[in-house]
Amino acid sequence: ALRLVGGNPPLKPHVDCITSRRLIRLPGLIDVHVHVREPGATHKEDYSTATAAALAGGVTLICAMPNTNPAITDKMALMTVKEAATRGARCDYGLYLGATEENYADAPALAPSVIGMKMYLNETFTTLKMDNMAAWMKHFENWPKDLPICAHAEKSNTAAVILFASLYQRSVHICHVARKEEIEVIKMAKLKGIQVTCEVAPHHLFLSENDLGSLDSKGEVRPRLATLEDQQALWNNLEFIDCFATDHAPHTLQEKTSDNPPPGFPGLETMLPLLLDAVSKGRLTVEDIVTRLHDNPRRIFNLPEQPSTWVEVDLDEEWIIPSSPAQSKCMWTPFAGRTVKGSVKRVILRGEVAYVDGNVVAAPGSGQDVRDSSTALSYLPTFKIPQIKFSPGTTGLYLPEGRKHVSSATLAAVLSGAPTAATTPTPSEGLVDRREDARSEIRVPASSKDIQEAEQPYPLSSPTPQAARPLVSPVPRPVSPQLKMRPLSPPPLVTTALATVQGLGVPVHHGLAGKSILSVDMFTKDQLTAILNLAQAFSLCVHKERRLDHILKGKIMASIFYEVSTRTSCSFSAAMQRLGGRIIHMDATTSSVQKGETLEDTITVMASYSDIVVLRHPESGAAKRAALCCNKAIINAGDGVGEHPTQALLDIFAIREEIGTVNGLTITMVGDLKNGRTVHSLARLLTLYNVQLRYVSPESLGMPVNVMSFVDSRGIRQEKFDSLEEALPDTDVLYVTRIQKERFPTIQEYKQVSGRYVITPHLMRLAKTRMVVLHPLPRVDEISPDVDSDPRAGYFRQAEGGMYVRMAVLAMALGKC
Repeated sequence: ALRLVGGNPPLKPHVDCITSRRLIRLPGLIDVHVHVREPGATHKEDYSTATAAALAGGVTLICAMPNTNPAITDKMALMTVKEAATRGARCDYGLYLGATEENYADAPALAPSVIGMKMYLNETFTTLKMDNMAAWMKHFENWPKDLPICAHAEKSNTAAVILFASLYQRSVHICHVARKEEIEVIKMAKLKGIQVTCEVAPHHLFLSENDLGSLDSKGEVRPRLATLEDQQALWNNLEFIDCFATDHAPHTLQEKTSDNPPPGFPGLETMLPLLLDAVSKGRLTVEDIVTRLHDNPRRIFNLPEQPSTWVEVDLDEEWIIPSSPAQSKCMWTPFAGRTVKGSVKRVILRGEVAYVDGNVVAAPGSGQDVRDSSTALSYLPTFKIPQIKFSPGTTGLYLPEGRKHVSSATLAAVLSGAPTAATTPTPSEGLVDRREDARSEIRVPASSKDIQEAEQPYPLSSPTPQAARPLVSPVPRPVSPQLKMRPLSPPPLVTTALATVQGLGVPVHHGLAGKSILSVDMFTKDQLTAILNLAQAFSLCVHKERRLDHILKGKIMASIFYEVSTRTSCSFSAAMQRLGGRIIHMDATTSSVQKGETLEDTITVMASYSDIVVLRHPESGAAKRAALCCNKAIINAGDGVGEHPTQALLDIFAIREEIGTVNGLTITMVGDLKNGRTVHSLARLLTLYNVQLRYVSPESLGMPVNVMSFVDSRGIRQEKFDSLEEALPDTDVLYVTRIQKERFPTIQEYKQVSGRYVITPHLMRLAKTRMVVLHPLPRVDEISPDVDSDPRAGYFRQAEGGMYVRMAVLAMALGKC
């Protein structure tokens, strides 16, 4: 082929070899309008399937409607539904209380357990419809003002319920706005300063009554599909719409094609792809989605932040929505056959993979009730230094928590430390290409006052000046103590380090700054998650050729290796240099160690020349000895047969990157488990997850008793195998280690056990299709080079990941991230 075209074509590596795909990360999304159907109609949907569908659609928190059977109108029904959700939910959730004409006196007592009250004022699929306006008045008078009243209010009832909100000086949220007259009255109310918010469902944005012919009886929905004029009015008034919400209302295909089809569409799995498709066409920006599916729902409903939670989406993947979504029980969608651009690739919930590449990993019952006091600690809001997020595919950046917009030129000044003045954008009008705004703006807090405002509930979406906008809650939340300590001037500087890795779930107060890293036992699950998240952030930045050399600029790492090393030594050096730091290096053969200098003296001197010390030593416990005489952080890069904590970190990173999760896996370790410090650290670190461990080794090289006892004390199942063929078929991660010749007193003893276990293509036929082979390297003969071409061979990718993990460790230990 090359001869036919005249030889190798000219190639520009920085252009021709860059993928066109744009993978970006969004915060966990919130759907404030979901009908779960449990209890009473679990053949349509239940908490397990509804929340699985939510995760597949990038939603990590659902707000469940009360029109179940029995309806959630009293304490007994509320407890019944909470029990069902506790058993089945795979993502987080909150429940609504249903209003009736009789429960206005008892409802306030249940308010702390729910996220709002739902009033049904028009015909829909429920027994809760309220016609008596006197009962409306009772609820508006009695319901706590810090929780919203949500109303199914169509046409004239929209105006009526807004009038009640005005009369009682409280907020009201209008569900699934569908018509021009409704959005226009909401717009007028907002401009008058009335506390009204609203939502719109994707089916009212992307379907109209013109589609009823193709949908036939399946087109029944409440509110009904409206005219193209109504649909256009929603798009034209997007700035007055606070939330997108699915109104996920599943009914089986058999029910929808019957003579009396119930109203309702499923929507959890299709909402985000439809909105991302609108982004590709210029009708929305990514920030429009984040604002209406994360920022505004949180503040309108006073929902807690979900720590270490995000959604990874591919902006460029084109696909056809199937006739039957994968997760929902209802087995149909009104959007079947539609081509969309944008897909959900992975969902992380509280640091754990919940969904990856079409597979829901989160188990039933792993979701949390946002109003359950027993899980409140998981939701305590933590202050984060304001950070800037790159908007992939554009030159613009945005800060979701910010309040001020500034130009890209101003960003450079902010990052360089120069004070700047922020400018406020003009709201776009109508169906314009909103991408241009996203390219030209960022959002950065201009003063500590702005940061304090960020701690208050969001103002309602409205072009009204900030001072005129009423807050959702009349009682502001207390300002974080860290916020109060920040000076009023000059403006807080946003460092480029944080700017580059914003939004990736890395807590600012991880507790690792200045700490020596000697053993994996020191890490909490939150710290481990923080390291892995930051490592992934650095990986993305390196692959996108974004500069990181400002992060550790001016810092020096002392690299002290008493043993030979390739990957550990070079990856630490590469990590330090990629972050802008410098290295001084010494080894045992070319230093004063040859003259008899002690470890303690060497460490003391080298630490005085540097800011952090990386130590490799042949004696177990050497790193702890070094830490006792060193006033700088020590990173244990391997101490004899003891531990190798950063290797264990990169092993976990590799497992998460290759499989998508760590929980629920069977991990088989094979080879020299007695002398292999990598497996000692890895086994101990894996006790932070729900895994099963298998050990395959010669009897004389088995896992040490102290390691097995530690793992057993954490409740992790362990099994020993003599045969790799027996252990391999159920293995998710095969972790191979070499028989370490240097650990044997004689060559004869080494030869007795070497070559016992060799991974070959023939052996790999016994393994799962979806698994991974890892190795800390170097290998000798334990993995045949013929296995390298197997896509399950992950050891070279594992070695590359070690650099990103060590970048994260260095940045965090030096207090720069």
